[in-house]
Amino acid sequence: MRLTHLMTGQVIVSRLSDLGGDKMAFSTVTGIFATVQPLTDSKSAIANGVFGKTFVLYTDGRVSLYQGDRLRDDDNNFYTVKSGGVTRRQFGRMSFTKTIIELTF
Repeated sequence: MRLTHLMTGQVIVSRLSDLGGDKMAFSTVTGIFATVQPLTDSKSAIANGVFGKTFVLYTDGRVSLYQGDRLRDDDNNFYTVKSGGVTRRQFGRMSFTKTIIELTF
């Protein structure tokens, strides 16, 4: 059973890949259908004066997301998957993935 009724938009998943010689770049891995919902209303300090807002992304349970993945939604907002933020859940026959992500400003 799939959660297609909860999928409200498409998200592009990019992951760091090794270009060789101490160079890395984000490359597109896949596109997924998901929904992004705010987790808190406040902004939090990420590092060195960079602030972000925390969101939760729900998607199909078959999707693989990893810490550090960069996500881009339909509105060209960029999110980063937080450390320890990916959780696979099961509700009866439905499986879904709940992912904590940060939008950086």
